[in-house]
Amino acid sequence: MIESKSRVAIYCRLSEEDRNKQSETDDSNSIQNQKSMLLQYSLEHGWEVYNIYSDDDYTGSDRRRPEFNRLLEDAKNRKFDIVLCKTQSRFTRELELVEKYIHGLFPIWGIRFISIRLGKLCWINSWRRGAGS
Repeated sequence: MIESKSRVAIYCRLSEEDRNKQSETDDSNSIQNQKSMLLQYSLEHGWEVYNIYSDDDYTGSDRRRPEFNRLLEDAKNRKFDIVLCKTQSRFTRELELVEKYIHGLFPIWGIRFISIRLGKLCWINSWRRGAGS
């Protein structure tokens, strides 16, 4: 079970242009909705929000996403305990990166990846035998 004082990194992404943006520096409505939903979820679970990482107008297969790469660097430095996304596809659409981070390095680094889907908690990874013990 996750401790109530866990630090959570929220990651949001939208891959297509959103016509509701007022200017290039604004978040799209979808990004705003993702942030709101994930912040609320974090608050309900008593988690401390370490940071919100948000890549607007990037595809899930683009490895050059600036906030995605900043999140990975912070994860490597163990600055948080949980990565929280709306769905796994918001994190990445590349199976190679799913395996590398969600099933590989995150458990080694002591980080849980959690996605929320249709209001339900989805544990994407579990501790591998020996990892995290």
